[in-house]
Amino acid sequence: MAEGEVRIMTRQFVYVDDIEIEVCTNDNGKYFVRHNLYLWIMYKRKNSDVPNDITIKRLTDEINRLPTIRWSGYRFRYETIRFSEDDAEVDNLLVPLAMFEDLMKDKYGVHNTNILEEIKKGEYKSKPDDSERIKLFAWLQSNSLFSLLQTNNNK
Repeated sequence: MAEGEVRIMTRQFVYVDDIEIEVCTNDNGKYFVRHNLYLWIMYKRKNSDVPNDITIKRLTDEINRLPTIRWSGYRFRYETIRFSEDDAEVDNLLVPLAMFEDLMKDKYGVHNTNILEEIKKGEYKSKPDDSERIKLFAWLQSNSLFSLLQTNNNK
């Protein structure tokens, strides 16, 4: 895709334990989430207020903390996205859905050792005051967001 072009995508919303997750689909059928969803779940901010290069560096550093090399060399870039459903246009970083899941399944950012132990034993039950980060982390230990998506074949 050439620099400055607008990427046309569709989106659908899926829900995990009352957490709204926007999943974007490109014309090749690849799934992404926007970086602002990651920011909201991890840091309770919906928009980045730092320069683009710092945001990309921080996200790259978080990817580098993962225990595998699966995402080694992945390049993030800001792009303009237009959603075909409503012509809404946004500038954002796209994170592949599988990468988003890998980030959310990583225990980085989950500091409550009691909850980690409950999850490990399969005894975790979400509580209203648990953060979205903890709820999604726990859910993803045995589930995938891909299973919630409606594809063109089953709409």
